[in-house]
Amino acid sequence: MSLLRRIPMSPHRRIFSLAYWTGFVGTLAFAGWYAWFSWHGYEEDSRYRLAVESDMVAKAVQNTLDGHASALRFLGKQLQRVDALHHPRVGRAILVDYQEVSPGIASANLIAPNGQVIASTAVPVGQPLPNFRDDPALWSGLQQAIHYHGMLVYRPVYGPLVGHWVIRLIYTVFSPGGKPLFLLTTPMRFREIESFLSHLPLRPGVAVGLIRSDLAIEGRWPVPQGNLDELLAKPPQPGALLRALQAHPALRRGSYEGFVTVGHAYRFGAFTRLDHYPLTAFASVPRGQWLAAWWRRHIQYPLIFLLLALGFSLVSYRRILFLDRRWEEQRQDFERTLTTQATHDVLTGLPNRDGLRLVFDQAIARSDRQERLLAVGFLDLDDFKPVNDAYGHAAGDDLLKEMARRLQDAVRRTDTVARLGGDEFVLLLENLRGVDELDQVLARLQAAIAQPFLIKGEAIRIQASLGLSIHPFDEGDADLLLRHADQAMYAAKTRPKRGEDGWAQLYHPDLGTISMGDEVLRQDFLRALAAGAVTLRYQPLVALATGRVAGLEALTRWRREDREVSPDQFLSALGVRECQALGRFVLQTGVRQLAQWRESGLDLFLSINVTPEELDHSGFADMVFGILATQPGIPPEALVLEVLEIGEILEQDVALGHLQRLRGAGVKIALDDVGSAYASLLRLKNLPIDEIKIDQGFIRELPNKPQDLVFVESLVSLGLGMDVIVTVEGVESEAHIALLREMEVHYLQGYAIAKPLEAEAVAGFVRTYILGSGDADTPLLALYRHLGWVHAAEEAALNPGLCEDAELAACPITTWLHAHAPELAGVEVLLAEHEAVHALGREILQVRQSGTREDLHRLLGQLHVHSHLFQEGLGQAVRTMRNAAAKTPPPPAPKPGSGVGKGVLG
Repeated sequence: MSLLRRIPMSPHRRIFSLAYWTGFVGTLAFAGWYAWFSWHGYEEDSRYRLAVESDMVAKAVQNTLDGHASALRFLGKQLQRVDALHHPRVGRAILVDYQEVSPGIASANLIAPNGQVIASTAVPVGQPLPNFRDDPALWSGLQQAIHYHGMLVYRPVYGPLVGHWVIRLIYTVFSPGGKPLFLLTTPMRFREIESFLSHLPLRPGVAVGLIRSDLAIEGRWPVPQGNLDELLAKPPQPGALLRALQAHPALRRGSYEGFVTVGHAYRFGAFTRLDHYPLTAFASVPRGQWLAAWWRRHIQYPLIFLLLALGFSLVSYRRILFLDRRWEEQRQDFERTLTTQATHDVLTGLPNRDGLRLVFDQAIARSDRQERLLAVGFLDLDDFKPVNDAYGHAAGDDLLKEMARRLQDAVRRTDTVARLGGDEFVLLLENLRGVDELDQVLARLQAAIAQPFLIKGEAIRIQASLGLSIHPFDEGDADLLLRHADQAMYAAKTRPKRGEDGWAQLYHPDLGTISMGDEVLRQDFLRALAAGAVTLRYQPLVALATGRVAGLEALTRWRREDREVSPDQFLSALGVRECQALGRFVLQTGVRQLAQWRESGLDLFLSINVTPEELDHSGFADMVFGILATQPGIPPEALVLEVLEIGEILEQDVALGHLQRLRGAGVKIALDDVGSAYASLLRLKNLPIDEIKIDQGFIRELPNKPQDLVFVESLVSLGLGMDVIVTVEGVESEAHIALLREMEVHYLQGYAIAKPLEAEAVAGFVRTYILGSGDADTPLLALYRHLGWVHAAEEAALNPGLCEDAELAACPITTWLHAHAPELAGVEVLLAEHEAVHALGREILQVRQSGTREDLHRLLGQLHVHSHLFQEGLGQAVRTMRNAAAKTPPPPAPKPGSGVGKGVLG
């Protein structure tokens, strides 16, 4: 607002918010990067430690097995030296000594190549020794070992001689010639493997073990749930370790992760293959333990610190925002206080002159946009000065405050009451649909002002004078409307006889005696309607297809003070009651008269005008149906209701419901005055209509303004494109008839056909009238055909082949210009512009084949400019020619029989 200097906002608020959120997002991004980096570092370190642990297990097992292999090789030499095959007792003694010095083995056995046990520490002396050839499972393993140089390690089995799980170690002794002499088997207790693995220096939670190349478990610590039999007896199951070993059969060291067979848990692990033995050592740790260790070492304490830092910063940030918001609210409150003081009256709290200026222009814009009335009232209190003089200024102030309160209570919420100073008030009454609604507001205002005011215990009465200016009837800006309302207020104040109906005065250029609330005109009309002083006239509508009268429009005439008054002189002053009474009268009288004409053999339809007040009545459609029911000989299709689209009446549910019911029953609906200031062309396609009637103002002025032909052409094209009937009003000359024949509209209506007729004269006129061809020697028809050529040239710019060149001499406008060259001023300029239009058209036809789109757009722009200049020049020349013809005295009438025919205008 120009009256106040706006207080600036907090200068660092946006910078602080940006900095905070940038730091917040950056911190979260850093935390995410730290978590990712620490996880990968911990993962790499843990995999390395698992690899070290698996190598440790492999090394320890490798050393143990190598020790057993060396011991068996030494034992074999001893047994070979004493010929143990032939001296079993000596051999058994050596085996017993070997078992005593090797506590990890369950027994020691000497077996012949044929499978017969020669000596065994597991079988007491004197008992028969078994032959392993009888056991297929054991014999297949012995056959494999007979030809193997070195120690073989077999999968765990339940030893038949020792009665528990053992791991068989078999060593074959060969003769110097390479022939197998005997086999030594020393089953190693599986418990010894468990004990050995359990004593390794391992981290808590780490599981280690041995697995064979055939995927059988050779040993594990810890044993799951202590169930050794289930672990060893179960066949190998696919797991993460097994898949890793199968996927990399030649890899000596590796890692794996996934669900394992034992326990069906997700584990991370590493494996190492042993040299010379079909065994692989592994070490693994559960994922949960892995994650818990990573969380404990790298995440837990940094996360606590991060949460504390973010929480503290968030609390601080919200506190700062709260203080800044409170400062902003205080600033806004201070601004509102200053604005109120600058734009409102201190005494009454109403807007002052500056405050009124802020809303006045917006009210005018809303009135134009919504197509509603805006009433500007200037109210002045009569004899306010004596109140000040008699009771004091304090009492006068109290009266003004009470008056302001009453005015605000009397008007609607959308209205504005302002105080300019002293005892002067301004009213902005918005969104008025008509004068009746304004009457209701003024009645409430008058009642509020008429109530007595209590001043110092005494009741006094105050009168007021109100001047009104109504927009858009009174066109102008805010200052002009207020000045006109002020003039009307002074006219009301100076009126000699002021009753209850004369306190308000509507602005008029001559400030006549029209006053708001005057019911004289309405009462006179109702009396005239009852007395038969209101009659109907009927104007014919001619169908172009037949040239005969096809229908009639019923027009109201009021015989008042010895002269006929047309509706445009009194209809706007009628209220809702009067409009509804008039509509019923016209419908009843017109339908009754139409029935008489149709009974006499005239096939006619009847058009009747319907006011918005009638459409807004809930019983309108039923009233129409009731009147049609009284005349069974009239089909609903013979009745046309002409609706004038004013404001948003046709968008209201009540009006649309009436029209849809009537149209569904066969009654035709026509939209009247299409193209006028009130009709919205963009909404025509959404309305339930069968016909449009083009406003007569466009047609009547065409002879003087031929350049407006393009608007008429667009309206006709709109109706034809909507596939509705097109009727043209205002046909007042033969030139109009010739032009409209070319446009191929449906019906014509106007003084060139007939003025409104009395009912008695209609039948004779309908039977005898035939529409003529019209006057083709006019610039209108020639210009229409010329514009058709121009439109075709424009279409050809984008659609090749739609237009062919027309010679300049063949254009109708050329012929007309040359024929009337002596009468036209500046005909050479017109011919030059006309030739330029055709030259541009020919150039467009040439460029469209090989030119660019930019060239076509440039030529089209030039074509529009020259065509517009030609139409403007032609209109000016035609007006000049007609004005000159009007000043020239007409030639003397020819004598009868002289043989002189019709003139140009005949």
